[in-house]
Amino acid sequence: MLNLTLVFTLTSTVLLLYRYVIYPAFVSQLSKIPPAHFTAPVSSFWIRSKRRNGKTGIQSIFAAHKRLGPIVQLSPNELSVASLDGLRQIYTGAFEKTEWYSELANLGIPNLVSMLENKPHSLQKRMLSHVYSKSYIRSSIDLQELSRVLIVERLLPILQKAAESAEPFDAYSLNQALGADFMTSYLFGTGNSTDFIRNMKARKETMQNFRTKTRGLPGKEKASRELDALILSLCESAGASSQKTISGALSHPVVYSELSTRLSKSGSPFPNPINLAVASEMLDHLGAGIETTRITLTYLQWELSRDSGLQAQLRSELLTLPPLLPPSSEANLPNYGDIDGLPLLEAILKEIIRVYPPSPALLPRVTPQGGAVIEGYTIPGGITVGTSAHCMHRNPSVFPSPSTFDPFRWLGKSEEKRREMDRWWWGFGSGGRMCLGSHFATYMLKVLIVTIYSNFQTEIVDDEGIEQEDTFLAGPKGEKLVLMLRKVEEVQE
Repeated sequence: MLNLTLVFTLTSTVLLLYRYVIYPAFVSQLSKIPPAHFTAPVSSFWIRSKRRNGKTGIQSIFAAHKRLGPIVQLSPNELSVASLDGLRQIYTGAFEKTEWYSELANLGIPNLVSMLENKPHSLQKRMLSHVYSKSYIRSSIDLQELSRVLIVERLLPILQKAAESAEPFDAYSLNQALGADFMTSYLFGTGNSTDFIRNMKARKETMQNFRTKTRGLPGKEKASRELDALILSLCESAGASSQKTISGALSHPVVYSELSTRLSKSGSPFPNPINLAVASEMLDHLGAGIETTRITLTYLQWELSRDSGLQAQLRSELLTLPPLLPPSSEANLPNYGDIDGLPLLEAILKEIIRVYPPSPALLPRVTPQGGAVIEGYTIPGGITVGTSAHCMHRNPSVFPSPSTFDPFRWLGKSEEKRREMDRWWWGFGSGGRMCLGSHFATYMLKVLIVTIYSNFQTEIVDDEGIEQEDTFLAGPKGEKLVLMLRKVEEVQE
């Protein structure tokens, strides 16, 4: 009896050892892929330890790629890929999102970011593609009008006052407000938008709610309820105004009206109440607008404020725009086609996003049932794989001195070299899940840069904690950038 027990124990031990150690580490298809850590083939402990407290572990993942090549194993069921082959297959193929994304739903209703399956995502994305297309952004009368209201009537008076008083101001906080006001004006119309540029109390409360919700901090449920209430109120106002003829300085609720109308006329059963589906989508777009300016515009201002020579070069280019943009109530905005054609402005913005991608983390997907072959390795179905902007943007063979901010790397290069850099630049994603609002974000950022740097010089007062966080949405650790403004006339004297 004792011998049988011993045999059973030894057999069970050997089988368990084979299943959980020998097979994954030495026999399985994934065993041929270099492990980021020696425990990765048999345990997720290493990568989980790097992702504690909301971190993404991207620096450790990037270090593994530098040591081991374009594909590394992070855990028994997760891989990181940093190559064009991986990028093409994972994000333009049949790979669907992981369950993690479902946590990004709002009001309990999926939106474009949180939808896991590609088909429903594609259907809803098509409903909004037109109003976010480059051609629409360039020609939209509503966008031109809301930009004039936000810049001339709201922003410029604040910047003018800061310059005249020589009082430092927190550009990081103002940038959050700019993202929110631009986004809600486009979603809901200027008559229904937030006014966080001028209303600092409301700005602070809402930004704290976004911070609490996205980071899962204590009070997350309360913050989520308040954000839900805000977006439902904005939707209600937009719904009422869209039934009326809008005139004067009020822009149309472009995105809200488009999605509401398309969902109502879709002709197919919709699994969720339309008003909640629209609200969930609008809240996601609002958050994206805030993150765009909170991160990208802040780092752009920081880099320009550190380099007065580059700032002067940019200003010289901006001042070629017809018409100029003096800070007065009679100001007109330059034509966006002219703005979009400025090479140094384009290079600076592209380089900022390369060095400081708003989301540097892995964007996980699941290999399809039949598996895939990436970088020559056979990967079975059901494995989590992902690529990150951080790793793609720091390939030294494509971007020499990859950690250095150098906008001139995008200028004066051969067409072949420029195409190669463009292929590796992954600031807005790629494929069917590429950022829907990339053209809107580019428009917003460029118009704001023109507004600020045509009229003012920025200088750093306090940039403590400017280092980028290791979080999914990665802004400055210190959550501030205190600047001083000087009028261009004073700088030129």
